Amino acid sequence: MSGEDSGEHRDFRQERFYEEGVAGGMLAVEVEEFLTSKASTWLLKLGTLKEDGWPMIVPLWYQWSEGSFWVVGRKRSMWVDDLKREPRCAVCVEELAHPRIRKVLAQCVAEVVEGPAVAENSAWLPVAEEMACRYAGADGAEQLEPSHGWERYLVKLTPREGRLVTWQGADWALRYFDPGQRPDLESRAEGSN
Repeated sequence: MSGEDSGEHRDFRQERFYEEGVAGGMLAVEVEEFLTSKASTWLLKLGTLKEDGWPMIVPLWYQWSEGSFWVVGRKRSMWVDDLKREPRCAVCVEELAHPRIRKVLAQCVAEVVEGPAVAENSAWLPVAEEMACRYAGADGAEQLEPSHGWERYLVKLTPREGRLVTWQGADWALRYFDPGQRPDLESRAEGSN
């Protein structure tokens, strides 16, 4: 994961695009805060491959727990069928607001953990309730109750080793520049080696 070298939180301040020394990968603690805080109401965009080989993207509520993304699909969700057939997938969770512009991208392997199953005694219900409260407010879990008899899947999306990439800020990574275009980034990269 980019920026996972330290568990300490950095104070992020960026007032202008391309501000020296600000943008870059997130620390592990920043990734956890970004993906799990009550303010984290952005959607996970899940990329799957259809049976004919064409990609498809679907926005979903998600839960981040123990290094995996958890999503809940309806009984007839086509993306669940896609993942049953081909568990390789990709995810993107992004914050669009300047100046932070945080994002997490990952290549994942999907596992259908449960389903289709109704809510009673299911593994998907606690995940769905947590997501509903985060996305819909304090009464989110109550809002789900009328649908407890409807079957759903619980799907775990686990990032491949080394395939979770993070970024924050309004700047470009060093790899996008020719030598000498951004000496500030080059000197910073040399100092971290």
